[in-house]
Amino acid sequence: MNWTDITSGIVAVYGSIQEWLFTNVVGPALYQFDLMSWAEDAFDGIDWFLFGCIQIALIILVLRTWERFQPAEVQERFSSSTKADVFYTIFHRLGIFHGLVFIALSGFFFEIDSVLHDFRFDRLNVENWWPGVTSIPVVSFLIYLVLLDLVDYLYHRASHAFNWWWQLHALHHSQTVMTAWSDNRNHVLDDIMRASVMSFVALLFGVSPGQFVTLVAISQFIQSWQHANIKSDLAITRYLLISPLYHRMHHAVGYGHEAQGKPGVLGGCNFGVLFPWWDMIFRTAIFPKGVYPTGVRNLTVSQNIITQQWQGLVHAARELFAK
Repeated sequence: MNWTDITSGIVAVYGSIQEWLFTNVVGPALYQFDLMSWAEDAFDGIDWFLFGCIQIALIILVLRTWERFQPAEVQERFSSSTKADVFYTIFHRLGIFHGLVFIALSGFFFEIDSVLHDFRFDRLNVENWWPGVTSIPVVSFLIYLVLLDLVDYLYHRASHAFNWWWQLHALHHSQTVMTAWSDNRNHVLDDIMRASVMSFVALLFGVSPGQFVTLVAISQFIQSWQHANIKSDLAITRYLLISPLYHRMHHAVGYGHEAQGKPGVLGGCNFGVLFPWWDMIFRTAIFPKGVYPTGVRNLTVSQNIITQQWQGLVHAARELFAK
């Protein structure tokens, strides 16, 4: 059996599961509530759910096992602070934010396309950049991956630049026990803003729904690995992909969120999401040689998820309306 047969078999099984879920679960529910006009979007939405299930399984089977054999620091097997992270991961990886926002913006683009056409505006579709080259699916996919990563870098850096925004993002940095579950420890408002920005850019550059699901899923799983308690800097290849130790530096107390030598002043390093190139270009890269403790100086958050969200919202509002 060759690789083509294996991949074809996997695709067939995946398609069968998706079809079964729509026929026996999603379709009847839509019919019951008179929402069959959403059938196509709901069918695509099953992709988000299935990709999320695959990611969660890989986190448990691969990343958590890896953490046991190559830990960056000694940790309690399952600390109380990690329980909230598990909930965030399960909730976010099933595609609720990205899926709904992408669908909402798709409708928005459809409505304004005719208006923009009168001004001779066309989406900046990557496939049209170099016909015959960028129209090749693999090529366009890689371009989208790099393009969206640049947008993610800029968004991430902005969340460290404004005090009110940082009060939301600080929840992500508050974890002192970093694990493969920690990536989605975010404030819901920050997640909605990020999903809106990424979806808007993806639609602007012609990313199809199917491509977008795959792009997000791949990015999410890599980020889970980067947040894992794994002592790996990828050696020479650390300049090609962000490693767990590189990203851990971004979470390090006094380094990842503060200006060096100025405790409490917003700054930081290693803002890159997938690739370290943007940090290297904008001179925000630090390639660490050691393992540093993580967290935010003088910040303690509740282990209760609702309280975490409320605290972030209150702190952000105080900063925004301070004057």
